[in-house]
Amino acid sequence: MLPIKLLDTSHETKDQEQDHIRRLDMMADVLASELSGEILGRDAVASACPRETTACLVGMLRDKGAERGLFIIVQKTSTLILQVFASVIDVGSEKLVNHKELNFRGDNDEAYRRAALFLARQLRDDG
Repeated sequence: MLPIKLLDTSHETKDQEQDHIRRLDMMADVLASELSGEILGRDAVASACPRETTACLVGMLRDKGAERGLFIIVQKTSTLILQVFASVIDVGSEKLVNHKELNFRGDNDEAYRRAALFLARQLRDDG
């Protein structure tokens, strides 16, 4: 699994970058645990793929021996409304094999944890 990315379009004035990084990392930990996956570190990805192009990221997954890759983006629209976009690709064929979109409420640890558990169930149920 690649590090989860955040797209913050909320225009909130308070700097919440450290809280968001912590929450995204926690979300990744929950997903990796629930899906028996491995998380590629942010520093490793930044070093190997500074522009984070799809081709580079898929190549990095391939080099790590992954059969599938999980790409996740969380979009924060406001303090109350967030969306998750998750795509699973087959690394060998570079084809999309699953895609999920979900909304969750609350920019707090518990909301991120519950969203991760729900997303893990959704991805597991689809195989």
